[in-house]
Amino acid sequence: MKKLLLSGILAFGLVCIHVSSTFAAIDQLPYLSDILQMQPDVSEQELLSNVEAIAKETGKSKEEIVAQIYKELKNDAEQATIEHKYNLNGGSGGTVPVGSSSKGNFFYTDSQTAYLNHGHVGLYYASNTIVESVPGAGVRKISTTSRLVDKGGACVKSVSTSLTNRSAAANWAYGEIGESYSYNFATNRLTGYNGAKNCSKLIWSAYKLHGNLDLDKNGGLGVYPRDVRDASSTKLVRNI
Repeated sequence: MKKLLLSGILAFGLVCIHVSSTFAAIDQLPYLSDILQMQPDVSEQELLSNVEAIAKETGKSKEEIVAQIYKELKNDAEQATIEHKYNLNGGSGGTVPVGSSSKGNFFYTDSQTAYLNHGHVGLYYASNTIVESVPGAGVRKISTTSRLVDKGGACVKSVSTSLTNRSAAANWAYGEIGESYSYNFATNRLTGYNGAKNCSKLIWSAYKLHGNLDLDKNGGLGVYPRDVRDASSTKLVRNI
């Protein structure tokens, strides 16, 4: 009996040591704290869970995945800084209505969240109706007269695909109204289409599902609003 008890204690101790070592190793991943500082509304648990899943799916190490996430976040932040040299009206507050456009088109504008200016995109469901995902409200619809953007830094773009695909993508996005917002830009390319999502994931998912288009300029782990704006299969309709 004593031998069995001792064996159980030793086994439990070894398991605890293994689990503790695993978490310690994960917590010591390079750039992890930097990523969490850049995305403070994303929990460490969520980030690590996504890193583990991506590592298993791609065969890359967790270190490689975290380094790639950090690089993409840093590049996006640097791009925002470069663009603001020419556009000084950045931030979340807009000054002019986005205006009307065709169903399936989308708009881009600067947008400052609590941490980074990732920009913001919204999809035209109708000529006077936008579907977008925003903090607090999640996926919602809003009129084009109520949706204010930054003059000089905003634009409307079309997607190079059939009218059928454009309509179906907009209809799908409209069907997501009511879903909550996700602050996770860093790995949103590999999360599910349904459920919580940010603005770029909403539009990327809509056209991925309806048209099999990849509206992601660089094909990284995260789809950011500027990735959607600058995707090769998009065309400028007008600057605002």
